[in-house]
Amino acid sequence: MIIITIIAFLFIIAFSVTIHELGHLLLAKLFKIPVEKFSIGFGPPLVRKKIGETDFRIAYFPVGGYVKMTGEDEGEIQIFKKKQEVEFERSIVDGETVPGFYDVPIYHRILVVLSGPIFNILSAVIVLFFVYVVFGVYVNPHLRIKVEEKNFAKEYGFLNGDSLIAINDKKLNSWDDFLKFIDLNLNKKIEITLKREDRVIKKELFVESESLGISPLIPPVIGSVKIGGPADRAGLKTGDRILKVAQNEIDDWDEFVNLVRSSKNVPLNFVWESGGEVKEAEITPLPYYDPILKDTIGQIGVMIQMAKNRIYPHQAFVMAINRTIEIIGLTLKTLYQLILGKVSRKALGGPIAIAQLSGESARWGFENFLGLVSIISINLGLVNLFPIPGLDGGHIVIAIIEGIRKKRFTRKTRMVIQQIGYTILLLLIIYVTFNDLTR
Repeated sequence: MIIITIIAFLFIIAFSVTIHELGHLLLAKLFKIPVEKFSIGFGPPLVRKKIGETDFRIAYFPVGGYVKMTGEDEGEIQIFKKKQEVEFERSIVDGETVPGFYDVPIYHRILVVLSGPIFNILSAVIVLFFVYVVFGVYVNPHLRIKVEEKNFAKEYGFLNGDSLIAINDKKLNSWDDFLKFIDLNLNKKIEITLKREDRVIKKELFVESESLGISPLIPPVIGSVKIGGPADRAGLKTGDRILKVAQNEIDDWDEFVNLVRSSKNVPLNFVWESGGEVKEAEITPLPYYDPILKDTIGQIGVMIQMAKNRIYPHQAFVMAINRTIEIIGLTLKTLYQLILGKVSRKALGGPIAIAQLSGESARWGFENFLGLVSIISINLGLVNLFPIPGLDGGHIVIAIIEGIRKKRFTRKTRMVIQQIGYTILLLLIIYVTFNDLTR
């Protein structure tokens, strides 16, 4: 399982970094800025090939990467003229003098720097589009309901076990359909058709909120099993139905989940039906820290059974864009809450956390893994926009300041700024790695 984690981690990092640096490379080429090096990883090159003026390489430590353009820090040469004006190194390509990075207009520099994060975001859209087209989208097909005590639905006479059929005579095919109808009819009067045993019943009600106090009654059937997890080792398979856990009869997925979550490191006796045969085994839920619940819970490595809908490419494209926007919004919201102290800084994860997530997602299957690829790529793009020297955001701030003062910083000044930035980044890396280890 460690091998899967390492391979998955290296792939995600290599993909995200390659896309990011490719953005810088292409925009630099577009503005005719010579690119001396395009490196995936740091340190001595493992593989290298020179194409034109660019030395393409894969280095020994594939946990990052960079694009080195002519005129950037390590290649800058100050030439003092009579008026003590400072110019920067230019490059000669095919007998023609071409500008270095700091010679081009400021807006060109900003676009070159921005292209990395933009390519990360675009790559996420493409990956998600591929996932939706190839695998389809999950929907909850279960329309039998359970009713919460003392709530809106109870007052209208909804009962546990009722099955939703239609809203305003429009047939419901999934719980997702039901939620969409409710959302579209907020503060409106609707007619819900439901089935109770052998009877069809119609109920009129006024939708006061998105929650009617009902939720789907989902049978405890296994949808997928994580490779190498406790359930997998015990022999549970996709399609198996849980019958009992620790002598408790299980009729509802939520009941099953709550029992497992509250039993971390506690051996439980499981009874399930598989292919018409009843099986039994002892399974111990492993502890898992859930960042949403902000608690350590028990987990055996199974997912709920869902249905899949095939969608058209244009629908997949729209969904991919919406999902990307959603991920960006959630990431920015979390960062904002971190700054305000509403989210514990211990929730920050570093390379070890990413490696663990990579291995986990890979063991859940290729579709789940690609979902994480898109999330990490987006996060890499957004984090690079932080206004810290050494990151893309720091370069943008420097360019804007130079534009305002109409004068470039000297190489010495920029080197000092970069060293401050690298120190901040190093401290952040140490901090998040410490978080990973203590967690």
